[in-house]
Amino acid sequence: MTDLRFDLMDWISSSYGDEENRATTGSLRITTGDGLPITEVEDTIARTVRSHVNVPLVAVAQWLLMNWWRLRWEGKPSKPATSWRSVHCLSGIGGDDAWPALELSSDGEFIQLHMEAEGKTDVSAIRYLRNVNIEVPVEKFEAAVERFVDVVETRLATVLPQYHQISELRAELAEERRSHRLARACRWQALAGINPGEASEAWLQAVDALVEEAGPRSGDEILGALPDFDGGLYQAEDVVGAMKKSSTAVDLTWITATSVPASREMPWERGARLAKEMRRRERLGTGPISDEVMSNLLSVAMPLPGQPMKDVPLSGGFRNGVANGRTRIVWPSARRESQRFFLARMIGAASVLSPDEHVVPVTNRNSALQKVERSFAQEFLCPWTALDAYSDEHGMDDDALLDAAEHFQVTELTVRSTLVNRGKLSRDRIQPMT
Repeated sequence: MTDLRFDLMDWISSSYGDEENRATTGSLRITTGDGLPITEVEDTIARTVRSHVNVPLVAVAQWLLMNWWRLRWEGKPSKPATSWRSVHCLSGIGGDDAWPALELSSDGEFIQLHMEAEGKTDVSAIRYLRNVNIEVPVEKFEAAVERFVDVVETRLATVLPQYHQISELRAELAEERRSHRLARACRWQALAGINPGEASEAWLQAVDALVEEAGPRSGDEILGALPDFDGGLYQAEDVVGAMKKSSTAVDLTWITATSVPASREMPWERGARLAKEMRRRERLGTGPISDEVMSNLLSVAMPLPGQPMKDVPLSGGFRNGVANGRTRIVWPSARRESQRFFLARMIGAASVLSPDEHVVPVTNRNSALQKVERSFAQEFLCPWTALDAYSDEHGMDDDALLDAAEHFQVTELTVRSTLVNRGKLSRDRIQPMT
């Protein structure tokens, strides 16, 4: 799995900024496990390309510690605000230094690092050269932060022993992580896009009740979707209430949650693997799955009876956990293909959620569970080997892709995104021509 390092190349002399900045100015190199220098820059004044940037390391350590919970748990919203970027982008450190526009976000299992190469130098005559799109296991991210803060704290203890802010921030974070109660509250707030310590006691009590009802992992998923709710937590509670009252229910009791294998998988890999296993186990073959088969598997009529709940960032179902109990559902679309994909996501979610997770959530947040669900649904309804063979035989022009969508009874976007993700179709064709 990809490693991450914040390495000090050398301490350098500086006469700029506060004394802690001057004392900790150094050459910082951020690299991945394969040695990719994320901080590779072109310095037009020095006329050189180097793998490091000269910055006050105390500012980096402070930013990492202050934002640790949100970096560790919060995903990237569909429309990131400036306030989100200040917490998740290194350029949010501010000041006069040439910080990289490196974004860090989380799906709960992996930290996503994203940066686009700069086309021209900035006012500091520095241009970052790398396009970065990598995923780092959360434990490796945590270890990288610990190693880096060790270096900065040791430096400060040696040359500026009267400065204690980094040590105090680190001690505060350690206490939060040690305490189950504090760690849970900090995680909940971070998932919801709130700085830990800023939520009211009433909000925390309401979240506690929601998580108790939904289940711990499902609760995290709902909280992660809160930034997309106009009505915040209370609207999410209303959606869960609508699930419990829904007159439409499906049978998920035949699905057994599968444990994660010892070897670490990416979430999308896990979803695809589980879908293949379920197809074999249920003897569904390799071709399209009909509405009749979906109806028999879930004991529900297709298309779904009742009305969809549109324009909310949470759908899914509520299962009561009793023997032979059914899962009452709300779904977001009246389109038949979208309903099929929704139901396949429900099957995928039930394949990884333990029985004590009463809510089976379907969201669009950038979480590991969402990635498992979507890759499961894609492989379950439109298996890659079958789609690969179909596209070889029928081609990949726009008409052929539409035919493939009709053949597998999925949306055209599902076909296109599968082919793009597998490298068989260029990314500029992800959307149908208009």
